[in-house]
Amino acid sequence: MKYIRPGFYFMSNNNQVVFKLNKLLDKKMALEFLDIKRGGIDFSRGIIGVHPELKQVKFLTNRVKKMQAISKYFDYFYRKHHIYLNKRVKEFQRDWNDIEKKFFIEATKIFKGLNLKNSRYTGYLSIIDCNPRFLHDKSFQVFYFHPQGVKFVATHEILHFLFFNYALKYFPELFRKKNTESGIFWDLSEIFNAVMHQTKIFISLHGRVGVVAYPAHKKFLTQARKYWQKNRDIDKWILATYKYLKEA
Repeated sequence: MKYIRPGFYFMSNNNQVVFKLNKLLDKKMALEFLDIKRGGIDFSRGIIGVHPELKQVKFLTNRVKKMQAISKYFDYFYRKHHIYLNKRVKEFQRDWNDIEKKFFIEATKIFKGLNLKNSRYTGYLSIIDCNPRFLHDKSFQVFYFHPQGVKFVATHEILHFLFFNYALKYFPELFRKKNTESGIFWDLSEIFNAVMHQTKIFISLHGRVGVVAYPAHKKFLTQARKYWQKNRDIDKWILATYKYLKEA
């Protein structure tokens, strides 16, 4: 998925995660997610629920007209609220900077063998509540009123990047031909994140957020947690949980 990167952001030379605005990406994701249901979630609710003005757009059958209507609304919204949206980007960066160093220290312990010192990621503020991530350039979106906050969303998405990278590097025979957007590889990554978010170290990073998982994955969490608690070893967890999912 290709899109234009704007040059406007706030960072220091040492930031591994940088937050920006990207209106064009926001428009494209609104168009894509209006018709997406996955893991028991209807993503259109994260668009229309936030912006009821877009309700009728969902029923347009012509994709070009859908995009025109979305584009017109987003142009208006970004123009009207540009001061506040820029303020939120600064707040996202400030909040994330509080935990960035600790996060990467802990991530290095979990994903043994991965050198994360030079890893760079981009977080884009979004006015819709869909929060996708893009593996090809290690970027992700964060809803600007996300109930769990930017610390949770950023740790969640970066864990995805690290998990897929690690699994493909050390278990290519299992995952090289697997889809990262659906199927068992995607299931495994989401379940891994749900397990990690309930550990003491991640609760200390982003706060207690309850069980955050797709409805379709919740039935697997108890066993997946047991596998992690047994060894706290990423290799053993991947193999055990992958086998469990295949046999379920």
